[in-house]
Amino acid sequence: MKNRLLTYLILGIFSSTQAQIRRPLGPPVNTPQFNEYAPSISANNKTMIFETDRAGEGKWELYYTTKNEKNKWTVAKPITNINKVGKENDLIGGPSISYDAKTLFFFASFEGGQGDMDIYYSTWNGTDWSDPKPVGNNINTKAYEGFPSVSADGKMIYFIRDNFSKRKDKALCYSIWASKKQEDGTWGVAEKLPAPINGDCEKSPRIMADNRTLIFSSVRKDGVGGFDLYQSFQEDDGSWSTPINLEYINTDEDDQFASVSAAGDLMYYYTSGDIYTVTIPDKYRKYKLVTVDGKVVDAITKQPIATKITSKSNNSKEKAISTIVDANGLFSMIYRVGSRYELSTTPLNDYFPYKGSMDMTTAKETDNIEKNIELIPKKIPYQFQLLDKETKAILKEPKVKVMDVETKQLLDVKVEKDIATVTVEIGKSYKFAANALGYAFFSRSFKPDTADVLKDRLKKVPLTILKKDAVVQLQDITFETGKADLKPESNEELDRLVSLLEGNQTIKVEISAHTDDVGNDDSNLKLSEKRAKTVVDYLTLKGIKADRMTAKGYGETQPLVANDTDENKAKNRRVQFKIN
Repeated sequence: MKNRLLTYLILGIFSSTQAQIRRPLGPPVNTPQFNEYAPSISANNKTMIFETDRAGEGKWELYYTTKNEKNKWTVAKPITNINKVGKENDLIGGPSISYDAKTLFFFASFEGGQGDMDIYYSTWNGTDWSDPKPVGNNINTKAYEGFPSVSADGKMIYFIRDNFSKRKDKALCYSIWASKKQEDGTWGVAEKLPAPINGDCEKSPRIMADNRTLIFSSVRKDGVGGFDLYQSFQEDDGSWSTPINLEYINTDEDDQFASVSAAGDLMYYYTSGDIYTVTIPDKYRKYKLVTVDGKVVDAITKQPIATKITSKSNNSKEKAISTIVDANGLFSMIYRVGSRYELSTTPLNDYFPYKGSMDMTTAKETDNIEKNIELIPKKIPYQFQLLDKETKAILKEPKVKVMDVETKQLLDVKVEKDIATVTVEIGKSYKFAANALGYAFFSRSFKPDTADVLKDRLKKVPLTILKKDAVVQLQDITFETGKADLKPESNEELDRLVSLLEGNQTIKVEISAHTDDVGNDDSNLKLSEKRAKTVVDYLTLKGIKADRMTAKGYGETQPLVANDTDENKAKNRRVQFKIN
């Protein structure tokens, strides 16, 4: 029978309704001495799992094949972790690999099952398939359940249940059922699909990547042979359209077990003991689809992240798509050509949710599209390296403190060699202070934001060496408007200066105050003098001898920058010290 059909294909003998060329996969997948049955193809069209009797003695098992770098199928190998569960005469078959290639559904006659045949599943752990588990009693019964097919969104599973009381041309007949995944991850009570799907004799349902097109085998009046392939579409109201005979593929043999690539352009199916392929005519395709593969990673460490991606189309009639991202960060999504999608990830404790878009308006179903998503962590590492301000030499044994402004708590700073590292939270305010032996201290306020993730977070901190005429600007020294009264937030920085002077008893300093050019020159000069004296008074109260300090007001005479913007004026309003 295999040879007869193959001869027809080689000679190119087609009926007028069969303009599509049907091709056997050939070796190394198809073999002359064994049957290859019920193929299932992954979304990226690179992995195929099928049922075969290669084990001999009537034993059926699951095998898989993958495409190599030349896009050719490789020698098929057994799925040992599943096959080993079966006893000598057990049947294992009807594989259905999920579109993300992470879950494999199949049926088997394993010992301890509910009925003659039950449906099981196995999950991919990154290196191998897990031991099989039954899908649950809402699907498995004492009857025959087999040939499962899981939808691309993972929310529905279709399968057959025996209907042996009705027979067509001596064929075993079945009916098609479906179960919906519940919120707790279990499968709900299965329901029999209504007419026009179920008639008298159905088999091998396959739900397509659009989650709405069902291809199945059936024995019907308009059929060509025994079982023929039909296609039905689920309308917006949930009803199913009248099944269409797939004339371009059906023969006088039993044509069954269709598996269509995610793009919807190529069908794999079983006939005459082998797996065949055929290009699907456009008139049988309600939508053209494109597959997007990608990875979700930490934007800094590039480590994979498990999450869920939701895609919402600009077409209100198109349902939102939920895609599970596994522990390896990998995912596959199937979109309609011509649509635009808004993407978002499920909120995670340690990451900001992602929001992005995918524009499929100009995409082609043959495109190989990659979409990598980087999630921004809520906490990021900051690093500090202290340098000599003049020579740029790296300073050893840096002393760094970082304080949370809100809680006033000091953060844990780790120093390795000449780099200090601290973990900070995006959106929070911090104060940073650093010093090294023989140098003045350096302090700044900072507030990490999401843009910092893409920047170099190693901050080069210039320190001024303690020598004559060295000038250091004090940070966060503030006064009441138009007055010389210090605000309480100035104390922290002034206390650093107290510590510096206490640790360097021979140093004498000039404390100078400066203003912007708002107001008249004389008033600004007097105000700056008063402010400089206020600072000296504070230091004296803290125990620094008065003869080590002088107060000097310069008014607006020594601006750092032009007084042409509010920002620049703020820079010119400052207090600094100079070593005498």
